[in-house]
Amino acid sequence: MEASSIFCGGVSTLLLKSPGVRRRPSGSISFYKRAVLGSPISHRIIWASASSGSSSRSATKRRSRRRKNRGEDDGGVIDVMYKNTNKNTNKAAAVFDSDSEEEASGRQPQVYDQKATSLRSLYQKGDPLGWRDLGKDVVKWICQGMKAMALDFAMTEMQGEDFSELKQRMGPALTFVIQAQPYLNAVPMPLGLEAICLKACTHYPTLFDHFQRELRDVLQDLQHKSLIHNWRETESWKLLKQLANSAQHRAMARKTSLSKSSVHGAKSIQYKIDEFTKLMSDLLRIERDAELEFTQEELNAVPTPNEHSSSPKPIEFLVSHAQAEQELCDTICNLNAVSTSTGLGGMHLVLFEGNHRLPPTNLSPGDMVCVRICDSKGAGATSSMQGFVNNLGDNGCSISVALESRPGDPTFSKLFGKNIRIDRIQGLADVLTYERNCEALMMLQKKGLQKKNSSVTIVTTVFGDKEDVALLEDNNVVDWAEVELDGLLDTEFYDTSQRRAIALGLNKKRPVLIIQGPPGTGKTGVLKQLISLVVKQGERVLVTAPTNAAVDNMVEKLSGIGANIVRVGNPARISPAVASKSLVEIVNNKLADFRSEFERKKSDLRKDLSHCLKDDSLAAGIRQLLKQLGKTMKKKERETVREILSSAQVVLATNIGAADPMIRWLNSFDLVVIDEAGQAIEPSCWIPILLGKRCILAGDQCQLAPVILSRKALEGGLGVSFLERASTLHDGVLATKLTTQYRMNDAIATWASKEMYNGLLKSSASVASHLLSDSPFVKPTWITHCPLLLLDTRMPYGSLYVGCEEQLDPAGTGSFYNEGEADIVVQHVFDLIYAGVSPATIVVQSPYVAQVQLLRDRLEEFPLSMGVEVATVDSFQGREADAVIISMVRSNNLGAVGFLGDSRRMNVAITRARKHVAIICDSSTICHNTFLARLLRHIRYFGRVKHAEPGGSGGSGLSMNPMLPSVS
Repeated sequence: MEASSIFCGGVSTLLLKSPGVRRRPSGSISFYKRAVLGSPISHRIIWASASSGSSSRSATKRRSRRRKNRGEDDGGVIDVMYKNTNKNTNKAAAVFDSDSEEEASGRQPQVYDQKATSLRSLYQKGDPLGWRDLGKDVVKWICQGMKAMALDFAMTEMQGEDFSELKQRMGPALTFVIQAQPYLNAVPMPLGLEAICLKACTHYPTLFDHFQRELRDVLQDLQHKSLIHNWRETESWKLLKQLANSAQHRAMARKTSLSKSSVHGAKSIQYKIDEFTKLMSDLLRIERDAELEFTQEELNAVPTPNEHSSSPKPIEFLVSHAQAEQELCDTICNLNAVSTSTGLGGMHLVLFEGNHRLPPTNLSPGDMVCVRICDSKGAGATSSMQGFVNNLGDNGCSISVALESRPGDPTFSKLFGKNIRIDRIQGLADVLTYERNCEALMMLQKKGLQKKNSSVTIVTTVFGDKEDVALLEDNNVVDWAEVELDGLLDTEFYDTSQRRAIALGLNKKRPVLIIQGPPGTGKTGVLKQLISLVVKQGERVLVTAPTNAAVDNMVEKLSGIGANIVRVGNPARISPAVASKSLVEIVNNKLADFRSEFERKKSDLRKDLSHCLKDDSLAAGIRQLLKQLGKTMKKKERETVREILSSAQVVLATNIGAADPMIRWLNSFDLVVIDEAGQAIEPSCWIPILLGKRCILAGDQCQLAPVILSRKALEGGLGVSFLERASTLHDGVLATKLTTQYRMNDAIATWASKEMYNGLLKSSASVASHLLSDSPFVKPTWITHCPLLLLDTRMPYGSLYVGCEEQLDPAGTGSFYNEGEADIVVQHVFDLIYAGVSPATIVVQSPYVAQVQLLRDRLEEFPLSMGVEVATVDSFQGREADAVIISMVRSNNLGAVGFLGDSRRMNVAITRARKHVAIICDSSTICHNTFLARLLRHIRYFGRVKHAEPGGSGGSGLSMNPMLPSVS
């Protein structure tokens, strides 16, 4: 059966070649010719020539396929969508069926009630009308007329007549309808259905749809008879394609098909799904091309030191700016392979160390990397090997990589004693990641609205409009209310917004729940409690997140709830801290005795084989036994994996990992939970969502968004997470927000609430006024009494202070640094330490990698600062500290702030602090950005501003004695 796709006005219709051979009666060509020229034609001849072309069986199959393509076999939620829109049509169809039986028996057909079908609704529909809309007899009448028209087109070309005359008369829209009328008028209308026929014969989308089907069948029949070589190359088919691609045809089709009154229920939802999947597929392809190009550029990148730089220091890292809003450090240079070991699942782990602490990299466990040999400048990379980041050392000086090679591999052995370079490979550049995203979109498009799809209610809710959701509510399919929590949890440990989120999440009739968790609101604790309650109710849960680190974090949190949890994923990408919960480790423990027995039998058979090599028949038998033993082992492993996953109450994996066949072959999950959903692209979220009956997405769209390298894909909408899009649907009924934060001093939280959360974020009384001076062993000074502090390097009249200007890294890494600000940061760190603040509770952040590396080098010179963490803003998301110091770096006469103006990134940076935030910057540069200017204004109102200079204990305005009491 041959398939082809014709696009008419933006609507794709699947055409299936009928297996029956169509035959045209002899002597009918002249009649078709006169019909095109407008001459009167005998009804009897046209009826005969049009009817004899196809058998009743092929016509029945064609109608069945059309019904299937239009979704008429769907049930469940789809039945509800069709329930109220097609009552009259179903009655008419029943009458048509009885008419067919009367014709077959030779009885006089009865006259049908014309009121059985709504005539007004028929003409307003923009999609081609089918038997459900018109009835079988009317559709048959249209097919016969369009069959005659298609035959005349083909015969005009076959006889070698001037086809240009036909082209001149034929056109889209009204012109096509006029040309079709003689053929329709020549076919007798079904009795009692004249009014419907008269409406349908002027409905352009229906006529065009049936005509292109019939013309295709006629041309294929001619090709089957060897009368034409290629039916797609005929003038008739080219003319049809020309009409379908004309601007007038597309404009008319789009106008009607997008009309609100023309599409209803499931058809409207399917149209939105088709448009969405097409858009996302295109954006994924664009983004993948950009990531492949970007990855290749990174692999080929070499440092370009400043010609005035004479530093002999080896190059330790490279940064790249895929966009103006972000700086990525995906390359680490000058590493040394120091040891090897065998990790989970038999992976070969290689431990790499640098000369001292590793640079501030974006690499994290689970990232795919390329390991190569290079020189001291990071150039001349050779001997490429692929692997995954297994672990970053706790001391910050090592990185463990799981390589796909074996220790005996010559490339593997070459790594030792050489300078090593590690480059990260972007997500979509990985073929598997890209294919699984595309596969999820395909599954959404093809099976999203099928009644067998467990997530059909989710799909209907997300892509339906208000009327669709109201219909689901009226039929008791969905419910948005909270469930009663009496006795389910200790309410005194949860605030009102947290209790509401848990109560909404326990509602089994709520298909989608968005939990927005601003910083410090206890989102992870809410998810933990919610999953625990769901499991106690006997439901199975699938928990995913966009990164392996986020999944492993959830594994740690859920380990104490007493549920049977299993972490699924590549062993090399799973943190050693949660390895005991991994599927591989559980399988190995269960099969320990079986494997031991297997190895014993295998060893015995090999010994027997060595003794009877001369006896071919006996040796062949032993080899067969070894082969059978191996099959038994594999079968046992498969059965064990299936048993473990089937009995698991909570299964955890990354969004992409949820596409693993081991998970997809399981029965549908009762609940799917996606954590950190604000950092995931929407296609990846549909992978786990389509595996569950309802879903909960947790995260914060006001923090870091998905990393998108292509500007075109970003502007097209790929950077908008599913969490962000879904929280605005249906007037926000899908979303709830946690509104009480338990982390920050109110002076810090007030800024975040006003700038990012519309003033809805409130501070718990337990943290609203807490300060560094409230901590044990911390002395009361003006610094420890200050929750917000601005150390401004601005000179009078806005001039730049010498030594505090931004500088481009002369080593050629591509990043900025500021030595003056680094000195001020070091001084402020010591002011805090001298006041009794523990170094382990102090974090220094900067958006720029070169500045982070400079600050690390400066602080490592002083043993007293050991324990102070220095990190990029992005790498510290999801964590917190008592005191946070932020070095903004940028200081120039142009007012250029780069990606400092990204509100989400700055929100992350500031809201990591519990009791104290100190920002070091040049306000004359920073104030050129309106968002940052409001931040400076907020600090002036609710904190303190001091002028700062490098050296001299902070310069004028900063006391030489940190013990000086605060001045009110």
